[in-house]
Amino acid sequence: MFSAALFSAGRTPSTPNLHFLGQSGNAGVLTALLRISAWRYFACMKKRIISALALTVILCMPLAGQDYLPQFETMALPNGLAVTLHRDSTVSFVSLNMSYRAGSSRDPEGKTGVANIAGESLLTGTKLFPREELIRLRTEEDVSIRAQTTVDWCSIASVFPANQLELALMIEADRLKHAENTATVEVFDAIVAVLKREHDRRARKPLASLRQQIYDELYSEGHPYRHSTIGYAADLEKLSVKDVRTFLKRYMSPSNACLTISGNFDPERITALVQGAFSDIPAGVVSRWKTLPDEFSPYGQAAFIREDRIEYNQLHLIFPSVRLGHTDDAALKALAAVLNASQYAILRQRIVDANPLVVNAEVYQSAQEIGGNFWISVTVKPEMKLQVLYDQVMRLLTSLAEEGVTEEEVLVARNHSALDFYTPLEAVYSFGGRGDLLNLGMLYADDPLFHFDLFHLQQGATSASLRRAAARYLTAKNQLVVSCVPMGKTEYAVSP
Repeated sequence: MFSAALFSAGRTPSTPNLHFLGQSGNAGVLTALLRISAWRYFACMKKRIISALALTVILCMPLAGQDYLPQFETMALPNGLAVTLHRDSTVSFVSLNMSYRAGSSRDPEGKTGVANIAGESLLTGTKLFPREELIRLRTEEDVSIRAQTTVDWCSIASVFPANQLELALMIEADRLKHAENTATVEVFDAIVAVLKREHDRRARKPLASLRQQIYDELYSEGHPYRHSTIGYAADLEKLSVKDVRTFLKRYMSPSNACLTISGNFDPERITALVQGAFSDIPAGVVSRWKTLPDEFSPYGQAAFIREDRIEYNQLHLIFPSVRLGHTDDAALKALAAVLNASQYAILRQRIVDANPLVVNAEVYQSAQEIGGNFWISVTVKPEMKLQVLYDQVMRLLTSLAEEGVTEEEVLVARNHSALDFYTPLEAVYSFGGRGDLLNLGMLYADDPLFHFDLFHLQQGATSASLRRAAARYLTAKNQLVVSCVPMGKTEYAVSP
């Protein structure tokens, strides 16, 4: 806990004197170094000759990158608002990330889609700054304000010229203080109309509703992750402006929010500015899950066939796994990188590149606050039967669980994972930038460096830990098998 005026400095990285260089910051330097490291390694791999010098570069450069931690300070207001300050004096703007524990997992029972509508409503203006003024700021003052809603959270990301920090804070505070008033009848009707068109589009577009069908199979009735963020089409008819206002009043409160201010601001004035803008807003109620599940029980095996208007076959293997931050989450993310992060990854070499009928593959560990899934999706040409592909993938996963992978294969995955992690951090602003990642870390775990710690754990994964993760999660006793085939071509699907 912190008092309003007490700051907690960010952790000191083990590599000293890391300063931001230009707008992209030190993360850009690290990314460039990692690219050099990866390039040298891949060049050597092609020739199967790795000199001692190149090997030193491969081993050392990612480790240096892992020491990078953004500097920040934190403060907490008496009403519970958690504030993170990340200063970068090399840029000419300030960025605000305000996030609420108000994702679609908080939708009222039988009224899915409320959280998404609430998030969209927040963009339509505030009591003191109506929609017309926000449009003027965007068109005349180079201001950007965006919203995003996921299953776990709703977030507003705004960017203002540095000399308009006070205005940015006033707008954000007014949005928070009068959140429920943003949902007018006019706004509600407009958003619902857009959502109805989106549901209609998904009904017409091939495979657009597939993910919702998968969620229906994976999760039992009443599970907070069973529906997609936009909710079920049928529930739109049940919703009212009152539902959205009730949601906004319940979840958009200081004690249920985290604010990160990034960019070029005066460190001597920032405390007073934040206190002046937000201190008089009532605390509200915190929304947290009572427990975060750590136990894992195999899902069993289930399957379904999706016939649609497509000209290819597609196999999706979904393995229920663990939540974000679980001790095995990092190993599963590393395992996904080993399987498919580069042209030298195992699945890409042994299945995608080895078979001319295979078009593409995606592999990733998708982890949220209370659960996660490991996905393998492979698209093939229509003449290839998915049973053959399924058998190939499962043999590969079985070999990983029994034999593991080489340290060279782990190293390649580390390099690519580092590129994927650090490249977005070249930006301080908006979604995916440094400010956003610090803010979500505070929201999830009361620690701005939460996602950095997870990444470091992922980079520390070994062949032994990957083998154990494959053996525990990526098995036939823990999978949903989804076959997508053209209409009337069920003989190309995986056999039940």
